[in-house]
Amino acid sequence: MIRMESNKVIALILAATIALVSGCASSGGYSVGPNSGEQAEEKIAAAPSVAKPFMVVPVFDPNIPQDPKRIEKDAIWPEVRRTEAVRLAGTLSDKLSSTGAFDGVRTTPDKETSAHLYTLGKIVKSNGEELDLDIEVVTIQGDRLFNKSYRFKVDEYAFQDPRKGRNSDLYEDFIEEVAVDIAAKVRRLKTEDLAELTRIEELRYAEFFEPNFSDQYFEKNWMGQLQLVSYPSPDDPMMRRISTLKIKDQMFVDALQNDYRDFHDASNDAYANWQRAAYTETKAAREANNRAAVKGALGVLLMAGAVAAGNSAGYNDYGTIIGATALGVGGLGAIQGAMGDSRQAKAHKETLSELGKSLNAEIAPKVMELEDTQVELKGTAQEQYATWRAALRKIYEQETVPNVAL
Repeated sequence: MIRMESNKVIALILAATIALVSGCASSGGYSVGPNSGEQAEEKIAAAPSVAKPFMVVPVFDPNIPQDPKRIEKDAIWPEVRRTEAVRLAGTLSDKLSSTGAFDGVRTTPDKETSAHLYTLGKIVKSNGEELDLDIEVVTIQGDRLFNKSYRFKVDEYAFQDPRKGRNSDLYEDFIEEVAVDIAAKVRRLKTEDLAELTRIEELRYAEFFEPNFSDQYFEKNWMGQLQLVSYPSPDDPMMRRISTLKIKDQMFVDALQNDYRDFHDASNDAYANWQRAAYTETKAAREANNRAAVKGALGVLLMAGAVAAGNSAGYNDYGTIIGATALGVGGLGAIQGAMGDSRQAKAHKETLSELGKSLNAEIAPKVMELEDTQVELKGTAQEQYATWRAALRKIYEQETVPNVAL
């Protein structure tokens, strides 16, 4: 009797559980059943995807210290650094494009341009002989995909390399190595990773016009990470308007590449001359500093030996006195030689400084005029792009405001 009653209780519990779940599914209380999860999956499946990612390379961080003393100590020429920041970004963009791993690569003033991936570069050292870079690749989500510090040194053979022209960039081969490393990493991205990057990039771009727009399409998983669970319909009128504006945005970025190429070409001769002179002067300054250090240490040792010998010599010990005098004279000569080499090193640094100033005069910033636009764009590339994006947003806002007389 007790066993039969227990079975009835279990059956009632199962029936109640099934009814509860069915009721929640039909009322939308849970994301189960054919009316919720499957529709979300269909929307995501219909969302855009790409076979290769689109890469943006913002102008490198020139890494110019605020302290003037630090600038002088590290032999940094601000205008040269700013020039290198643009040139290195442009060269890396070209090298990345040539790998065939990307669906387009563009140089931009900053990270504001929408893309799947961003390569961020920082100049740690550049003196003609050495080039040290910090390179990082991040996704539109902010996830780090690649991070590496590079330490390059120019070989003297590069000056006589028959494959290179007289005004070739001594750093070009180094940048190609960076591009190959990045491309190898990107090629390992899975198809589903590229698909998700594409959809997230579209939603993030929409947020420029409609803040927090993408929030409705994300949910946190059990680890607290945001996960894309749905996507707007391809027929969504807002997404179609934004898509049209995005094409205009891309046209501006494409036009900007011509300005970067013009800047590169205009600065090429002066920069190549600077690189070669800086290589020679940097190497000479380093060698002069090394000689000064050796001679200075030798002079101190000889002077110390002379003092010790003089103190130990007797009143009539002429041989020891003469030896001590010789040591002293030798020590003074070594110290004077070290001072001469130090002055020589300083002169080399001053020569480099003058080279930097002359280069600054040849590659001063210019106003980039863009044709076939109805927006007046002046100032730096960054200022122009900010003005352009503000104009795009204004157009979108005007289109979304209903033309109704109140």
